[in-house]
Amino acid sequence: MTEIADDLKALTTLMNALQRFNQFDPKMQVSTVLTLLEIAAAEEADKEISVQDIERQVGLQSGTASRNCYYWAEGHKDMTGGHEMVRIDFDRSDRRKRSLTLTNKGRAFIRSLASDLRKRV
Repeated sequence: MTEIADDLKALTTLMNALQRFNQFDPKMQVSTVLTLLEIAAAEEADKEISVQDIERQVGLQSGTASRNCYYWAEGHKDMTGGHEMVRIDFDRSDRRKRSLTLTNKGRAFIRSLASDLRKRV
């Protein structure tokens, strides 16, 4: 394959993945997508992740990071959501810290997305 064909295949794969997120909300921002992907990547690496980690890793303000996490969890009054793909719990050692994990529904979505990506690469 030529480099142009490889680039086109990679771009098509990315577009197909983003279309899966577009089904939730056609106006979804990239930071909302990255929030779920960061939580999934942390879980895959068997690492804990918090809302504060999302702030740093995605480059968000505190309020935006919280809204994005609640979007994937039970929803937030300032935006649509309530997809129940993330569980938000208080950290046992620091009640100010909220830990994030995927729900079974979230894990199933991420597995399906990853499977689709592997097929296209």
